[in-house]
Amino acid sequence: MAEFEPVVNTRDVGPGDLCEVHAHGRRLGITNVGQTYYAFDATCPEDGTNLAEEGRLVGDEVVCPADHARFDVRTGERVDSRGQRGLTRYAIRVEDNQVKIGPPLAS
Repeated sequence: MAEFEPVVNTRDVGPGDLCEVHAHGRRLGITNVGQTYYAFDATCPEDGTNLAEEGRLVGDEVVCPADHARFDVRTGERVDSRGQRGLTRYAIRVEDNQVKIGPPLAS
């Protein structure tokens, strides 16, 4: 999975946007925070909610509507005190206005 897959044009993910994409056979969330793109597993590890479609981006955190879990999209870490599991993050490249997703990043 070392290859980077193009998933979306940069104009389709503006600052503060959160959307679902599919890459490497996985459902991922992608967001633009401070002109930097972040990609992460779209499934809440606590209850399975699709964070990319149902979650809410608040600053640099995605919030699960079902259990109110909060995750830092920059690090994948869970930032509230109720759980231990964070989100897997994925490498990102931007080339020719295309956001490309690569392999998972080490925790």
